[in-house]
Amino acid sequence: MSTATTTGGGGVLRTARAVVPTAVLASAVAAAGTTGVAALARAAGVTFEVADTAIPLLAFGFWTVVGAVLGLLAALALRDRRRFVVLAVAGTAVSLVPAVVAPDDAATKAVLVVLHVLAAAVLVPAIAARLPTR
Repeated sequence: MSTATTTGGGGVLRTARAVVPTAVLASAVAAAGTTGVAALARAAGVTFEVADTAIPLLAFGFWTVVGAVLGLLAALALRDRRRFVVLAVAGTAVSLVPAVVAPDDAATKAVLVVLHVLAAAVLVPAIAARLPTR
């Protein structure tokens, strides 16, 4: 464990050295997980249609990585575990709004919510664990 993780000190570079490798790995795991679950849901009959257009399967991984990058940038800016977790939970909650509002069918809504929560459940603890506490 790095000094930044245990003592709460350090600047952006120290935090980046502690967080970036873990965030990259967690991003890959989360993207694979969301894409895999979306593929299973699609095979089970979930259409993932929004405004009569199906969400492409690779979009799930892509947007998971986008969310991971935003989370990483927030972590580097905040450099504090508690504040990061609060922001990440709030951001995840906000990200659920379009997932619930946009799709027409309940199955798509439900799986999109599960996918958002899955991505957050992988990313937030992994990144938070590498951030200092103040």
